[in-house]
Amino acid sequence: MKKCLITTILFFSFSLLFAQKYGFEDLYNSTIEKNPEMQSLREEYNRSLLDVKDAYAGFGPTVDLQVSGTYMLKPPVDAIYLNVDDVINSIQWPTGVKPSGTGQYVKIYDGMENTLYTFQLSIMQPVYTWGKLTNAVKLYNQISEIKKSQIEMKQQQLETELQTRLLSLIYLNRINKIIEEEKTFVNRLVKVSESAEKSGMILHQDVVDAKIQSKELEIAQQDLQEQINNQLLELVRSTGIEDLSLEKIDFKIDEKAVSKILESNKDELLEKALSGNQLSIKILTQLKEVNQIAVEIAEGFIYWKPDIAVQASLGYGGSRLPLLESNWLRKDDYTANFSIGIKTTIWDGGKKLNDISRKISETKTADINSLDARLTIKKTFNEQWNTAEVCSMKIEYLDLKIESCDAKIKQQETIFKTGYGSETDVLKAKIDKCNQQIEKEKQLLSQAVACMTLKHLCR
Repeated sequence: MKKCLITTILFFSFSLLFAQKYGFEDLYNSTIEKNPEMQSLREEYNRSLLDVKDAYAGFGPTVDLQVSGTYMLKPPVDAIYLNVDDVINSIQWPTGVKPSGTGQYVKIYDGMENTLYTFQLSIMQPVYTWGKLTNAVKLYNQISEIKKSQIEMKQQQLETELQTRLLSLIYLNRINKIIEEEKTFVNRLVKVSESAEKSGMILHQDVVDAKIQSKELEIAQQDLQEQINNQLLELVRSTGIEDLSLEKIDFKIDEKAVSKILESNKDELLEKALSGNQLSIKILTQLKEVNQIAVEIAEGFIYWKPDIAVQASLGYGGSRLPLLESNWLRKDDYTANFSIGIKTTIWDGGKKLNDISRKISETKTADINSLDARLTIKKTFNEQWNTAEVCSMKIEYLDLKIESCDAKIKQQETIFKTGYGSETDVLKAKIDKCNQQIEKEKQLLSQAVACMTLKHLCR
């Protein structure tokens, strides 16, 4: 029995020792792989590459083959016979030489066969299209680049979201530990207050206040636990890792690295956030270029601008398959044609002019969207920068308050040991320190989120 117990303990010890840990890279790779929106963007990018190939294919010829075979129960043309006497009578014979009639018929055509085959091979090659084919390639290449940029932007967004959730989990867990410590002080305060009330040293109201404080702490911890659970559930949903828990997450906070962005020059960072390298700005610029190319394509369809193409065709029609028909060369059932085609629209009520105006309007809209995006980024940047700076000031302020609490705790402990103070005052000082520590962790979390947002904007 003892040996079995030792084996079980060792088994669980090794299980805990070698339990799988998930670092940031593991969680990020899983998120990128399983995120539904990310998968959808990848498929859109793959389709855009096919559109590019289609655009390039427009430069080459289009080859069509049409084959048909028919079986006729009653061919429309029967056998043809020639009356020999009609031939003899149609000839002007010398007197006394004309042969006598025979009444015979000679078959000169066997009639159509029951089968009929037709083959048509045509090749059409565009020659000149006023740049529409070239612009189509540019258009779809640009759209493909936009899809690629969207994938990159989504990856950055998911990375920032993941880092923010992990930071939130760590700070919330740290707050939870402080609350656990504070609970011991509050529970002790309730007991001391109840004892003091019995001895008549304090009022009943002081006991009620202590119990209220204890209940408020329980409610706060319950809310905090719900936030932790929600963050974990979001991580499970985004990463697809079902057995994810706080113990399995291997992620540490480098607070100096997080807040290091505040040491940079604000104007330089803002300029970087508004530069063309910022993906949201880059995508809007690419969309503007797409609209400009669309305008050029629309102008290529304007009136009296003909598209020119050459077409060659080979055809065959006969009762047998090609080359299998008897005496096929003499029958001359084959055709070969070469033609040049010109197609243009002369007038369509002004639709093509309206289309050009529509594309120009879309280009102007892209300019407006780009300007609005820059203003939004600038506004968000300033808000997050101010938030991070205010958090820094509050953290410094709370550090001073915590230092003051430490001095007050020592002072109250000294007074209590000398018999002039009460344990209640010591406990209240310790509770106050815990509250200041909790507030500091909240400010650290807010600062970290703001800094992560700034970092995301300046990529």
